[in-house]
Amino acid sequence: MRFNNRWLLLLTILLLLVACGTTDDSTESAATAEPTTAAQEDTSAEPAAESDEPDTDSADAETTEMTPLKVVILPFISFAPYYIGVDEGYFADQGLDVELVNMTVLRDIVPALASGQVDVASGLVSAGVLNAIARGGELKFVSDKGFVDPDGCENYGLIARKELVESTDFNDPTAWDGMKVDVVPATWLEYYLDKQLAEIGVAKDQIVQSDLPVPAEPQALADGTIDITLNSEPWIVIHGNNGHVPVLSPVTELMADSQNAVMYFGPNLLNGDPSIGERFMIAYLQSVAQYNEGKTDRNLEILLNHIEMDPNLLENICWPTLRDDGTVNMESVLDFQDWAVANGVMDAPLTAEQIYDPSFVEAANAALGN
Repeated sequence: MRFNNRWLLLLTILLLLVACGTTDDSTESAATAEPTTAAQEDTSAEPAAESDEPDTDSADAETTEMTPLKVVILPFISFAPYYIGVDEGYFADQGLDVELVNMTVLRDIVPALASGQVDVASGLVSAGVLNAIARGGELKFVSDKGFVDPDGCENYGLIARKELVESTDFNDPTAWDGMKVDVVPATWLEYYLDKQLAEIGVAKDQIVQSDLPVPAEPQALADGTIDITLNSEPWIVIHGNNGHVPVLSPVTELMADSQNAVMYFGPNLLNGDPSIGERFMIAYLQSVAQYNEGKTDRNLEILLNHIEMDPNLLENICWPTLRDDGTVNMESVLDFQDWAVANGVMDAPLTAEQIYDPSFVEAANAALGN
């Protein structure tokens, strides 16, 4: 086929127009398109296979370094929240590796705490702890650990041996002459004893005080070495099974809302990162909430895993109430302090601020929405 010059010119113009249009469309598309990844560009590629190797970055993000804490425990039912916190993982959830340290003698606990050998301790409100603070010891009350719930059961009592119960009018002040009473001195227990005696007009010098180890009490009551012991559960039920019973006013009437035990922090938590103490308190209050549900199957299971006690005894004893919010009744503590100073077992009175640091329970309650 032969083309003349006019047809060749028209064909050349058409080819030039097509070429220019293609170039303009491509340039606009490249300027306005979103960036694409290599995977998006190669749409024919196979999906990436899942690696058998762990995701190191993800594993590091999920693994929290656990903070070790040593917490003193004593053989009393009010220490149950610590067992609950460990077994239910409340402490672990707060990044805390809690080691429960068994100690049985109160006078050994304060030096261990003040020197930093342990981090957390709890016990009766006592002149010994207040004196340690007054002498410069770095420890403070930080939370409730036991109080007399006016609506609760009787967790404390003056237990009289059965022979006396059958023959003695304990409301007669003269009946107390020479009475042999076993009580831990310079503690809330002796303070409670004095309140009881004052109510019926008995002078302190009418009685003979002693301080026996708790396991020695049953035999001492049986053979008359002591006439009365002031103690808490499970000893009220244990002594009751042997015929020894509480006398005088119930503690829930005489000492309603009295702060009998507290938790204290030592220098490791008071002077270190405050978030550690706050996290500990969050877990503790969670544990208290579960403990205050009472003798549930789960709570009984946990306690029996940690303490050597007959299951029937554990179900029958009075479980003391703990404050859900962990606050300390400082009015009660200061009244104890007045008694301690008046009885010469405390050096000098302290201010509430010297004794109690509420910041940890406040932070924990805020975190828990209480």
